[in-house]
Amino acid sequence: MLAFPAGDWRASMTSDANPAAGDRAVVRVAVPKPLRRAFDYAAPQRARVCPGMRVRVPFAGARVVGVVVAVGDASPHALKEVEEVLDAEPLLGPHLIELADWLASYYHHPIGEVYATMLPAKARLGAPAAAEQVVWEAVEGDADDALRRAPKQREAYERLRRLGAVADAELKALGLSRRLVAALRDRGLARAATRGSVRRPPALGKGLAPTAGQAAAIRAIVASLGGSATHLLDGVTGSGKTEVYLQVIAEALRRGRQALLLVPEIALTPQIAARFTERFGGAATLHSAVSPARRLAIWSQCAAGVHQVLIGTRSAVFTPFAKLGLVIVDEEHDASFKQGEGLRYSARDVAVKRARMLGVPVVLGSATPSLESLENARRGRYRRHRLPVRAGGASMPTLRLLDIRGHRLEHGFSEPMHAVVARHLLAGNQVLVFLNRRGYAPVLICGRCAWRALCDHCDARLAYHRGRRGAGQLRCHHCDRRRPAPERCPSCGGDQLIPLGAGTQRAQEALAERHPNVPLYRIDRDTARSARRLAANL
Repeated sequence: MLAFPAGDWRASMTSDANPAAGDRAVVRVAVPKPLRRAFDYAAPQRARVCPGMRVRVPFAGARVVGVVVAVGDASPHALKEVEEVLDAEPLLGPHLIELADWLASYYHHPIGEVYATMLPAKARLGAPAAAEQVVWEAVEGDADDALRRAPKQREAYERLRRLGAVADAELKALGLSRRLVAALRDRGLARAATRGSVRRPPALGKGLAPTAGQAAAIRAIVASLGGSATHLLDGVTGSGKTEVYLQVIAEALRRGRQALLLVPEIALTPQIAARFTERFGGAATLHSAVSPARRLAIWSQCAAGVHQVLIGTRSAVFTPFAKLGLVIVDEEHDASFKQGEGLRYSARDVAVKRARMLGVPVVLGSATPSLESLENARRGRYRRHRLPVRAGGASMPTLRLLDIRGHRLEHGFSEPMHAVVARHLLAGNQVLVFLNRRGYAPVLICGRCAWRALCDHCDARLAYHRGRRGAGQLRCHHCDRRRPAPERCPSCGGDQLIPLGAGTQRAQEALAERHPNVPLYRIDRDTARSARRLAANL
């Protein structure tokens, strides 16, 4: 066995081995173990094996799924055999293999775990990665008579006839209800079948008239399509960065290319997806709330060219594409793009590297660009486009600093702050309150002996979260350790446990008391862990 990196060994090997009868090719396999090397196995006889395919191999008394990173000639040494080749074609193309090598080298991470991070969970377990999907089609029949008293079903039937084959995942985006289509199936007027990719030309909607700054940025980015360039779109909030994305993506789609848009938070995905669906007739989404089976399907369909636009959070940067022509990273400064465990990577930096490998442009958008991006722009590595004014003639907000010295705070709010909130609500306006602490209070302390609730795992302070039924819970916001809140002080036995400070739960409670008839929504990590949970709280 040869230690990784395998670059020198791979250089003397062919990218595809077709051994003669009786010969046994050697394949180098990256296994999902914390080992900084790949391992050699004997390929099955008369089997076609290429880099990027998944194989099932014996390893340390177990059977694991690894990725072939290189193929070579027969070896004189006795090697364990590959038990099963899981893919007919490479699941990861040459540029993703090159990207994996770069990730392992740049982030000093075991190569097998790099591949495990890049693959969807079901693919890591050996599930077939076929781009098959459920497709709905209209069936010719006497719709006039059957749907005489069902106008909505008739409308859905006519729309399905006009569209032809429609993937199940695209029904909502194309204005079709799954309930109505299922009713048509029950009447014999529609049928569902499983088939391969259904490629639908994007329905490019008309964009808005750009401002002078937007037009200049769009021209520069469009001019770089087909080549490698990194653009920093530095625009104030409300300056229309998303419209720039939409118009640039539209041009990429006209040229037959695909586009990837990375967003920092799952909470942003539904609203952005809705806007992109309205403009392009559909957009696939990938984030942590997508089921493993659906995630693998979208992943495979992007590789087959089914989806022209993919909107995703951090890990979507590893998705394979048939013809990727543009990468966009929205809110590029956001810390959510950094993976904090396992392979600790920055999705923004990986996006820039991948785009350069493919020779396609990448756009980094932000109202507050990161210092490293500003420095790269200063050095001429990035092209900086500024949008200093808001689109549509909107004015910038007026900022006012409220000095709370001398004011009594109630659940974190001063009386002048309550007055400002009340004034805007009476005027029929909406109010956004930002607070960078979740839970009820960041500290639980004993009023008698000054005991504080600390995490026994990482020694951080435990935040106090109030339950719906009144039962409290202590949570560590660093390691996520949890335990019930004590009713008495564990140190002195006193009953004067006091929650100090204000979190989002406490702020919600305070505002609800002041404004009981005003709809109030709390959005934090506890209420917006998934798109479905976020929608349920809005």
